[in-house]
Amino acid sequence: MTDSNLFQPAWNFLGLPDELTAPARARAWILPIPYEGTTSYGAGTRDGPAAIIAASRQVELFDREFDCEPAMKIGIHTMDPLALEHRSPEAMGAAIEEAVAGILTGAPAPEQLVVLGGEHSISGGVARGMARAGLKDFVTVHVDAHADLRQEYEGTPYSHACAARRIVEVSPIFQIGIRNLSEGEERFRQGTDRVKTVFAEEALAGRAWLKDLAAFVKGKTVYFTIDLDGLDPSIMPAVGTPEPGGLSWADVLDVARVVCREAAIVPVFDVVELAPIPAMKGPDFLAAKLVHKIIALSLFNRPEREH
Repeated sequence: MTDSNLFQPAWNFLGLPDELTAPARARAWILPIPYEGTTSYGAGTRDGPAAIIAASRQVELFDREFDCEPAMKIGIHTMDPLALEHRSPEAMGAAIEEAVAGILTGAPAPEQLVVLGGEHSISGGVARGMARAGLKDFVTVHVDAHADLRQEYEGTPYSHACAARRIVEVSPIFQIGIRNLSEGEERFRQGTDRVKTVFAEEALAGRAWLKDLAAFVKGKTVYFTIDLDGLDPSIMPAVGTPEPGGLSWADVLDVARVVCREAAIVPVFDVVELAPIPAMKGPDFLAAKLVHKIIALSLFNRPEREH
């Protein structure tokens, strides 16, 4: 038999060996959704999932916080990318809803579904898929530069600019890092009790708001959605709609630690809006390392679910 050391690691998230990636063995599943249909400024999010997976193969598996290689104990299955529906953003959202619901109710099914975008419009379909799968009364934590609370944008209610508005229809939402929104979004935000917002200036001024976040997610089922433009463009320039004054790597990890520690479960999270820049690998690597870290934080110290 040919020596396996002659070959590169498998082309999956983190380049894990086959025995850790089988669906029945893996506690986390990666679902790439390379959809880009409503972007309104910079393009390229369709290439985000592949760039994250490619970069992940360079992420060191050892994590000092856990003093081990968490992924080797958790197991991660990388699915094929979701087929794209080009008829309309609404049709794509419906396809995502159906796929997510089917994955979460299938046999086997992951303890955690990790969605890689693609533009942020995919998240409305993910949230509806969670509800359709029977995950009732979940709450959403949303990291972003933009409120994404428009009822419609450029002729469709399924735009990336409407992602949070569609989520609010099935789940209350706690937003962090917001620093750009329209007047209509502000009026909607002020008129509903389903949206809590920590604007970027508050998030960067201290950590008192983390107590509010902890109370929001404590004991709850949580959907965690991260638009990478929530981070400051000095460390995350590879996004379609960059905004100055964003979160640091440490800020986002603080959010992730609170969510993963206080939630009952985090059955789904997504990382979206990476628009890779040729010859600039730092943002791709940051996104891959963030996904790796959230999987570890949310699953490593929790008992494995019985199948």
